[in-house]
Amino acid sequence: MECEVLLLGFGPITLAFAKALIIKGHKVITVSQRPSASIAAAEFPLDSFQTISWEDILSKQLTSTSTYIGWRRSPKSQLFGAELIDWVKSANLKTEKIHHLSSASVYAGTQELYSEIDYDSSTNTGLLNSKQMLEKLVVDLSREKETKFVNYRIPNVYGLGLHQGFINESLNHINNGEPITIYKEMDLIRDYLLIDDLVSGLMDLRLHKSSHETLNISTGRGVAISEIVAHLRYLNVNALKILEIAAPENPTPKSVLSCKKLEEIISWKPQVIEKALQGLVQDLA
Repeated sequence: MECEVLLLGFGPITLAFAKALIIKGHKVITVSQRPSASIAAAEFPLDSFQTISWEDILSKQLTSTSTYIGWRRSPKSQLFGAELIDWVKSANLKTEKIHHLSSASVYAGTQELYSEIDYDSSTNTGLLNSKQMLEKLVVDLSREKETKFVNYRIPNVYGLGLHQGFINESLNHINNGEPITIYKEMDLIRDYLLIDDLVSGLMDLRLHKSSHETLNISTGRGVAISEIVAHLRYLNVNALKILEIAAPENPTPKSVLSCKKLEEIISWKPQVIEKALQGLVQDLA
């Protein structure tokens, strides 16, 4: 089998990316256990999109120009997960480049702005969180395979079709007439990235020659929860209700990723959150 783009892992973000690729005429294959991948296959022409289960891919050979790994958690503990990792490492998968969709959660500390050099998954030997362990798994896998590799660290993504994260959860609650939840006595600051901008960035980076490096795909701007709530009020969201809940233990109070390196590689002008929120709220009406 051959394709231009192979997706290992499938969810709302990779679905949006697949749509953009198919519009451009690219053939996409996704290897996933999730029912959403099979549902998505019905949306696209048969010759443009194909989904294969973990079990079925193990006996196949596949060649791709680009391979995107978007696992939310390590496959190791899942049925056929260890075998899938071995398949990726093997000669059964031939790919020119692996792109990893990693998370801003690999960064830990109290810095005002995180740059790519602030965390190195290949040298960190301390106690790792789940996202750090996942990134290390993919980095080690790619180096063992001796293929070109780039690691994208992505902050809080929001937009149509998404459900996780404060903005997405709040919009869904508003749409259902439910209160949005915030933490008591804690105003978390995060870097929020519109899914349209993320997909645009991934499209621009796909054929870039960079390899064996890490890139933040981010806005570089921190937005507090209170700012988002205030803007929702400004947009006259009807009967906006707030539910305060206890904060979890030891949350990261601020997580903002520098996009300086990205701006040197592609033309990068992500939408400001105020404008994007206005459009998303209008879509609720």
